[in-house]
Amino acid sequence: MKSRWTIYLTERFPLLPNALIAAGITLSAMGIAGDPNPGLVPPLMSFVGGMVFLAQIRFMDEYKDFDKDKIAHPLRPLPRGLFTMTEFSRFIRIFNAAMLAVSILAAVLVGKIAGAFFALGALYLYLMFKEFFLGEWLSARPLLYALSHQFIIIPMAAFVLECFSPGSLQHPDFPAFASLLLFSFFGFEVGRKLDPAAHPVLNTYLRRYGREKTAFLLLILLGLSLRAGERLGLLVLLGPIYVLTLVFLSILWWAPKRFKWIEGAVTLFLLLSIWGLPIIRGIR
Repeated sequence: MKSRWTIYLTERFPLLPNALIAAGITLSAMGIAGDPNPGLVPPLMSFVGGMVFLAQIRFMDEYKDFDKDKIAHPLRPLPRGLFTMTEFSRFIRIFNAAMLAVSILAAVLVGKIAGAFFALGALYLYLMFKEFFLGEWLSARPLLYALSHQFIIIPMAAFVLECFSPGSLQHPDFPAFASLLLFSFFGFEVGRKLDPAAHPVLNTYLRRYGREKTAFLLLILLGLSLRAGERLGLLVLLGPIYVLTLVFLSILWWAPKRFKWIEGAVTLFLLLSIWGLPIIRGIR
């Protein structure tokens, strides 16, 4: 019989996909830094920090979305009673401590600035969990809500690059690297919520803004990511997927139930944004 954690990790935090995200961002930062032999500590610190960060985001989202999930997704682990809310609150506190530990280790092992950026990311993540103490006001403004939650990418991108390249904010490729991740993750956030049959309680972009505005928003976000990727030499990888997404967006009008095609294209765009630099450098 599967344990509760095996079920939860399988359904809500599959280790391999999340490890691929953390590893891809780590290798991208290493490529930008330009040091092919950084030793073991910087990539390990970046990878572990990324995994702790992704796990904490998942725990916090599960906790915050409990009331909505009881209605719209009652079979998810938390609504169906796999864990209690008290247990999840404890998990969040444990991972708060883990993030503090990572920031201290990073400060000691790779540099104080890296540790400071991770601590800043942890603080911002806590504010996200508390909805910046503006929960009702932000909930009434979904786009602003989403944007406020995407800015977490900036300190985390700085942390990862700082593991390999001290003075990351002064690195000429940092703005493009942070923008690439920010807008591709934001685009993924929009592109994975295009189900026309989604429960009204979820208040998706599609329901809130309609097909035209949602499609335009997605193209703008991916376009900004594409522009950032171009500066890093990723146009050859991201350009065709952007065009494919543009074509697939017509599905919203003629076959809305096939929205998964759009989600697939946006997911591929995100993966290539994360892994593009290691792929391009490997080809070369």
